[in-house]
Parts: sequence; structure tokens; C-alpha cells
Amino acid sequence: MAMPITATYEVKCDACWGVMDGEYDTREEAEAAREELGWTDLNGGSACPEHNTATEK
Repeated sequence: MAMPITATYEVKCDACWGVMDGEYDTREEAEAAREELGWTDLNGGSACPEHNTATEK
């Protein structure tokens, strides 16, 4: 019996490649979590809190 292949989505920081906690079943879920947790940067990419210039520290 072959093992099924399942895709999961993670959010990575574009600057340091750090990974946001959590794995998501769909791209939409990952995008929503990225926005909710403040990992959206001004250029439309992903940035961890340490590298995100869109949020105040």
C-alpha cells in the first residue's frame, strides 16, 4: 500500500527563513494566520516580528 502525500503550508520569514509556528492545510489558512499574527510586511512578503518593518516594536 502506498503512503498518501499530503501538502501542508508553513509561513517563513523572507529575511531569516525563520518559520512561524503552525502548519496549515490550505494556502488560504496560512495567509490568514500570517496576517493575523503580524507576519505581513510592507512589500507583501512575510517577515517575522524581528524583521518586520511594518509593525512597531
